[in-house]
Amino acid sequence: MANLLPPIDSSYEQFYAQRAGLRVYPTEFVVRTFLANYPGLVFQKPVAGDRVLDIAFGDGRNTVFLCEQGYEVSGIEITEGIVRQTSERLAKLGHKADLRVGRNSRIPFDDNHFDHVLACHCCYYCDEDESFADNMKEYARVMKPGGWLVASVACRESYIFKDAIPQEDGSLRIHADPYGNRDGYRLHAFSSKDQVKTYLTPWFEHFSFGFANNDYYGVSERLFWVVCQKRESL
Repeated sequence: MANLLPPIDSSYEQFYAQRAGLRVYPTEFVVRTFLANYPGLVFQKPVAGDRVLDIAFGDGRNTVFLCEQGYEVSGIEITEGIVRQTSERLAKLGHKADLRVGRNSRIPFDDNHFDHVLACHCCYYCDEDESFADNMKEYARVMKPGGWLVASVACRESYIFKDAIPQEDGSLRIHADPYGNRDGYRLHAFSSKDQVKTYLTPWFEHFSFGFANNDYYGVSERLFWVVCQKRESL
């Protein structure tokens, strides 16, 4: 029997392949968090040489940004094709990063390896028979004690959950993805910042939150931004 990729794997590989020749730009909340200062943001920003992991780097928009800051950048994505496409993009721009195939709950790096982990629009993606908690446990495993997580977390009111089917673990099975990449897949949703904090507290502390409520011409994106520190005692 052929070893077929799960639909979300092949869908995203094709999606990013179509963008291979296009210029990319970093996500706004990533730039603001790493470079700006805000009264409600408690964050030890990375310095040149710090190890930073870019989870689900996609077309490399944030990977390029991280490389430009002088960090030691690594990243994971769900297929070898995506890894190859983005490695080629970085090479053309004169950057180098350690990009590998991995999943939210299976990160191919050693324990206590990273100073910072960036999870932009990805930490709430749950493979079958796995949960958001499994993802967070794995994130914490590869982070140094006291390391920092910068993540966006899906709000239950966001467009992607339209007509989605709730699951017992708090995730929802997507049914009407306007981009056609995630139908049938499970994403975890949160209704409040306090709920996000409750889920993350077993592994993280010192929380800072932001929130995005964007209407992109009929696509209503709602996301929590969260910055937090891995517990020293783990």
